[in-house]
Amino acid sequence: MLAVDLTCFLTRAVPRLGIRPFSHLTNKDISISIENLKITKYINNKCLLKQERYCSNESNQNTSEFSLPDGLLEYAQHKIKNPDENLSNFGIINTLQSCIEDLQSSLEDKKELQEMLTDPEMGKMAAKDIEQLETNMANLIKQIKELLVPKEMYDEEDAIIEVMPGAGGLEANMFAEEIFSMYLAYVAQLGFSVGDIEKTMSNVGKQSKFSSTSGITQASAEISGMNVFGQLKYESGVHRVQRVPVTGTKSDRLQTSTCSVAILPKKRDLDMNIPEKDLKFEFMRSSGAGGQSVNTTDSACRVTYLPTGLVAKCQEERSQHQNKKKALEKLQRMLYQNEFDEMMGKLSSSRKLQIGNMNRNEKIRTYNFSRHMVTEHRLKISKTFPNIVAFMSGDYGFETLEEFHNGLVEYDREEAFNQLIQDFKLSSSSQ
Repeated sequence: MLAVDLTCFLTRAVPRLGIRPFSHLTNKDISISIENLKITKYINNKCLLKQERYCSNESNQNTSEFSLPDGLLEYAQHKIKNPDENLSNFGIINTLQSCIEDLQSSLEDKKELQEMLTDPEMGKMAAKDIEQLETNMANLIKQIKELLVPKEMYDEEDAIIEVMPGAGGLEANMFAEEIFSMYLAYVAQLGFSVGDIEKTMSNVGKQSKFSSTSGITQASAEISGMNVFGQLKYESGVHRVQRVPVTGTKSDRLQTSTCSVAILPKKRDLDMNIPEKDLKFEFMRSSGAGGQSVNTTDSACRVTYLPTGLVAKCQEERSQHQNKKKALEKLQRMLYQNEFDEMMGKLSSSRKLQIGNMNRNEKIRTYNFSRHMVTEHRLKISKTFPNIVAFMSGDYGFETLEEFHNGLVEYDREEAFNQLIQDFKLSSSSQ
């Protein structure tokens, strides 16, 4: 009976272990000692042990990629003891404290699990637990960074989008209109409201496969909603198109044209206290097409901000009082945008990577029509579509723009956090 069992074992189980089968032997020819069985068992256990250790080492190599950002815990604890305006809310401080405690606890658990990796029985389970721990710690670190990095003061404001053609002549005018139309569709999908659209058209003058043969020399629109500027601010910069000119022939070579996109904050309730002594009001007759009150009364108003010489004018309304009010509102918005430009100038000088400084002269994206590909230069990634014209028309949705936005937010936050840690270390060393 024992011989039959051994025959079954040698003819079925042994080949799976990579050992030459003994199917050519008969029952009577099989003679195996207990010592040989022990040797076989030892070899098999040795192989299993090596395999478990290999899996443990492989998992350990994967988990070794995780690293705690230098100075994170020290800076977070410093901010809890010395909160600023960003951490003035008691609930935010409690959330930050809870995240730090969870992170420290996870680090201790990981240290204990790492000591078990060499155990032949528990090593594999320990490696899986470490992998799960590191995923949780990465989420905690991300949350801590979000709490520590202050929000930009303009992110919650409405926005004004301005698009102007750059190099490329009529082709640039057409591309600028396509970009402007794309963003109007994009903000509509985000649930924002669009108002006060202003476009200065230019006629390209040649029929093509595109739905429109017109272009623009300038276009702008006001976008309102929740956190509009924070959602759109990374779109500022130079957009570049590479394609055979729509205004040319098929034999023409690939041409590069550009347009500039500017996203500016628009404060909802703008109430700037400007001293009366700094303002100079002038009233004159309205100019333009004839009509009631035009060229007959001094209803137009021009206001000058004396410290800088900034001028705003309004003649749209019939009464002098209404034009004065609107001219003052225009001046306030101009001063507000100057304040924003000054802040962006300081920000761009402090950030090396220039992600998030909304520089309208920075090349940020390329649309290659021959390859149907869109390249985001700041993130160094490209996306290919079945038809790039359909993408810009919104037929495929705008998930790609959302992906670009999320990547830029993460990149910008990382850069801002590194700057905070660097400043913290410098101030600590000087004390």
